[in-house]
Amino acid sequence: MKEGRISSAFAQMSDRERKLVVGGGTLVVVGMVVIAGLLVSRKVAAMEEQVAQNGEALRSILDAAPSYLKNRREDKAIGEQLTRAEGSSLQSTLLAIAKDVKFERKYGNDGTSEARLSDYIKFSNASEILADLTQKKKRRGRSKRKRKRKKKGKSSDKQVFLATIEVVFDRIPDGALFQFLEKVETNKEAMFGVSLNISRESPNHDHFRAKLKVGQFRYGGGDQ
Repeated sequence: MKEGRISSAFAQMSDRERKLVVGGGTLVVVGMVVIAGLLVSRKVAAMEEQVAQNGEALRSILDAAPSYLKNRREDKAIGEQLTRAEGSSLQSTLLAIAKDVKFERKYGNDGTSEARLSDYIKFSNASEILADLTQKKKRRGRSKRKRKRKKKGKSSDKQVFLATIEVVFDRIPDGALFQFLEKVETNKEAMFGVSLNISRESPNHDHFRAKLKVGQFRYGGGDQ
């Protein structure tokens, strides 16, 4: 019924009125299309901008991924070393290294015999202290109070300790000493020399007295 009335009313209009009606309707449709197009265009532009930002963020992640994975591998390796050292004795490790070092020991005029460096080794001043591996920054006011409150809580991080021991050798040849030092530096337990004092003892200067302080980082505490 409504469509019939509209058609009847449209038929009764003059040509000029019909043109006005058709033109007005066309303008309305075109206006709606333009408005819809603008809205869609703005939406598309916003989506393109978001995609560009996400792409940039993804590129940053991909660029940082190799360095991140490398740091993760290094952290894991260090953690394994600290854990492994936790279950071993620094003194027993050094003694085992000294047993692997052999040298010719002279006696009399022409006599020689094979000796092990472990027969000439002595240990002293073993110690283990909590290692402070973090850089502390001074803070004031509120941030300082927050840090104090945080310290009261129980930390889940493992504590790292520095174990040290002094190794003393009497009347050993320089070749045996150098072998021992090399084995300490290259050992899988990741030890390192803290200090070294050497003095010659024999008249022909072919034997040494050496005092070496060796250190090692480890998790937890324990006797050396």
